[in-house]
Amino acid sequence: MAEEKFKGEILSDEELDGVAGGSWIQFTADMLDAKKRGIAGFENLDYTNPDSDLIKMIGDDNLRHQYVDKMAGFFASHGITMEYKGKWYEDNIYTYQGSQISREQAWNIIDGK
Repeated sequence: MAEEKFKGEILSDEELDGVAGGSWIQFTADMLDAKKRGIAGFENLDYTNPDSDLIKMIGDDNLRHQYVDKMAGFFASHGITMEYKGKWYEDNIYTYQGSQISREQAWNIIDGK
C-alpha cells in the first residue's frame, strides 16, 4: 500500500539535483551527501523506500528535527553553522568563521578542498 501511495512521487538523483533552492531541498541534499560520504547516523535515508527515515520525516516533525539537529551537529564539528529555515523555498544559511558561505562551500570545507 505504501508503494502505491508514493508511486510516481519518488524523484531520481537527476530530478533531485535539478530542484533549486529551499530549506527542505537543501536539507535533504545535505543528508544524502552525508550518507554518500558514509557519515554515521544517515544510513536510513532512501527516497525510493517508503519505510526510510527520509520519507517518514516528511510527515513527522519530531523525526525531521532530530535529523536537523544531527545535520547541524555534523556541520558544527567542522566549524560551520547551518541554520535550517524550515520553509520550502527559503534557503538555509551556512556560516564559517563569521562569514556566510554557500552550501557548496560548506561541503568543500568538510571535504578539505
